[in-house]
Amino acid sequence: MFELSFIKKYLTPQRKQLSISLIALLSVAVITLVVWLLVVFLSVTEGIERNWLQKLTALNAPVRLQPTNEYFSSYYYNIDRYSASSHYMSKTIGQKARTLASDPYDPEFDEGLPLMMATPDKDTMGHLKDPVKGAVAVLEELQSSVQGLSYQEMEMSGALLRLDLVRQEPDVLHPAEMQSQLTNISYLATFPKKNPELSDLILPPTADDLNHLLFLAKRSKEHAAKKLAPLFAHSQIEKLKTSGNLWRLSASLLPEKVPFTVEAYQHGGEISHLLIPDNPSDTSSCTVERRGNRLFYKSLDQPEIPLDTEIAIFSQGNLEFDAQQISENLAFSITGKLQQKKIAGEVELDGLQVVKAGFNERFDAPPPLSPLWSFSQNGEATLPESDEQTGVLIAKNFRDNGVKMGDTGYLAYSSASLSGTKEQHIPIYIAGFYDPGIMAVGNKCILVPPKVTQSINASDNAFTLDRAEANNFFVWIPHLKETTKVKEAILQKLQERGIDKYWEVQTFREYDFAKDLMQQFESDKYLFTLVGIIILFVACTNIISLLVLLVSDKKKEIGILRAMGAKRRSIATIFALSGASLGLFSCLLGVFLASVTLKNIDTLVSFLSTMQGHDAFNAQFFGQSLPHDISPRALLFAAIATPILALLAGLFPAIKAARLDPCDTLRSE
Repeated sequence: MFELSFIKKYLTPQRKQLSISLIALLSVAVITLVVWLLVVFLSVTEGIERNWLQKLTALNAPVRLQPTNEYFSSYYYNIDRYSASSHYMSKTIGQKARTLASDPYDPEFDEGLPLMMATPDKDTMGHLKDPVKGAVAVLEELQSSVQGLSYQEMEMSGALLRLDLVRQEPDVLHPAEMQSQLTNISYLATFPKKNPELSDLILPPTADDLNHLLFLAKRSKEHAAKKLAPLFAHSQIEKLKTSGNLWRLSASLLPEKVPFTVEAYQHGGEISHLLIPDNPSDTSSCTVERRGNRLFYKSLDQPEIPLDTEIAIFSQGNLEFDAQQISENLAFSITGKLQQKKIAGEVELDGLQVVKAGFNERFDAPPPLSPLWSFSQNGEATLPESDEQTGVLIAKNFRDNGVKMGDTGYLAYSSASLSGTKEQHIPIYIAGFYDPGIMAVGNKCILVPPKVTQSINASDNAFTLDRAEANNFFVWIPHLKETTKVKEAILQKLQERGIDKYWEVQTFREYDFAKDLMQQFESDKYLFTLVGIIILFVACTNIISLLVLLVSDKKKEIGILRAMGAKRRSIATIFALSGASLGLFSCLLGVFLASVTLKNIDTLVSFLSTMQGHDAFNAQFFGQSLPHDISPRALLFAAIATPILALLAGLFPAIKAARLDPCDTLRSE
C-alpha cells in the first residue's frame, strides 16, 4: 500500500519540520508515560488482589459445604441425643461420616422420643437419608472428574490461650532467665492437612527458632536428651557465633606456635585469666601462644611465663564459625578466625548460638522421630506428635510480638462436672507459625489437631459459635476460576441424592467475612479501568494537534495526490494510521518501561520508604514484596486501548485532510 510509505515519511523527524517533530516527540512522551503508569499500576493492583485471594482461599477454601437449619432440625442430626450408642451426644460431621449406622436409635433399648421430634427423611427404599455420607460420596465423585480437588471436615471452637514465655538474657557470661506469660482469647480451627496450599503458608523454622528450642531442651535437665534427639535428627547446624561480646574458649582451639595479642589480668600476683580481643590495638605488646599442652605468655621486657592450658581464656568481640556436629550431644567441630588467624577444634554450645542451619521439613514416610515443627509427609502438612503436649500452629503476628517456637502453655475451656463448672487444660506447645493473610479473624486463629476441637465442642463450655459456622466441609481446587463450576456440580449431585436442602454450598465470594472485600475488588477493577481509559484518551488527544499541524503542512502534497487520482479514503487512511502508529509505538515503549520498573520495583519501594521514613507499603496487606510481573490483563488493555484511542484521535484530522479540495489547495499553493 502506498499509504504506508507516506506514513513513514510523515512520521520520520526532519530538520525542515522541527516544530512538527517536537510535537510528535511530546505526544509520544505523554502517551508513553501514561501507558507506563497504567501498566505498572494495574499489574501491581492485580497482583496484590491475586495474592490476597490466594491467602484468603488458602485457609478458608474456595468452596464450602455448610449445614443448613434443615440439617440441625432434622431427625438425622438430633437422634444421637436419644441414642445410647451415640453416648447421648450430638455428633460432628466427621463423626457422622465415620459412623457405621445412619440411624443409631434402638427403640427396644433407648428412651422414647419426644412428640416434637422431626420425622425421619427416608428414600424410596425406606432407608434414612444420610446427608453427610451423601455429601462425602458427592465429593469423592468430583475428585475423579476435577483434578486436584481435595476436601476435609473442618471444625471450629474457642478457648483461652495461656503461654509461658521463658527467655534468656543475652550478652552475659552467665545468662539469667526471664519469665512472663501471654494470655489471649483465641479461635481454634482444625488443622487443614488436606489443604494443598497450607505448606506455603507455614513459615519455615529459622536459626532463632532452633536457638530457642536448644535453650529449652538444655533447661529441662531431666528430659534434655529426649528433647535434643529430634532437634539434631532433623536439623543441620552450619554456622555458629558467639552469643555475647565475651566468650570463654578452650586453649585447644589456638593453633600451635601462633602468637595472639592478649590482655592479662592478675589476682594475688598471678595471672588469673587472659582476654584475646578480636581487633587488638596497635599499642598492645603482650602475646600468648600454645606449644603442645602449655601456654606461654610474653610481655614487653619481661621473660616468657609458662601457663597451664586450663587457665580461663576469653575472646572479645563477635566471632562466627563454620560448624559441624560430631556427636549426638552438643559437641561441634568449628573453624573460624580470631585476630585474622585460623582457630579450630571441638566445642560445646555454651556461649554460642546458631546463625545458619538446615531443617528437614519434607518426608516420604513417617520419620522415626517426629520433628518439633510442622512438616510435610507425602505432600500433606502434618503437626508433630508428642505424648506430653500437643503441637499447634499460631499466626505470625504472635511471633512479631515475642512468641517463639517451642513456647509451652495450655488451652483453657470450661466443662460441666458433678460439682459445677470446671476449667479444663489442654497442654500445648508452639510448633510453628503461619501467614493468616489479611482477614482479622485469622490473626487469632490457632490450628490444632481435630481431637482438640472435638473435646472442647463436646463440653458445655461458655465459648460457643454458630453451629453452621463451626462445622462444615472445606473443598480446595487448584484454580479459583473453577469455583462456580464446582459449586454447580456439587449442587446438582446433592439434588440428585435428595439431600440439597441440608447443605448450603458457597464459594469464597459469598463468605460473610469476604463478601464486601470481593465486591470492592470488582468495583475497584472497573473503576481503575474506566479511569485508565479516560487518562489514556486525554493523552491521545495530543495526536490531534500533531495531525492538524501535519495536514496544514502537507496541503500541497495532499492536493497533488488527489489530482493524481488518490481517493479520499486513502488520504484519510494515511493520517488516521499515522495517529494509530504513534499510539502503537508509544504503547510498546511504555510497556517496555513498565517491565523494567516492575523487575526493579523492590528498589523503587525501598527508595520511597527511605524518603518517607517508614515502610511505603504495609507488609500485612501487600506482602513482603510487590508483584514483579506484568499482568496479562493490563498488557491486553494497553495493547488494544492505546492504538484504538490514538486512531480515534486521528480521525478528525484525517477527515479534514480527506475533504480538502485539490483545485483550491493547488491554487492557494
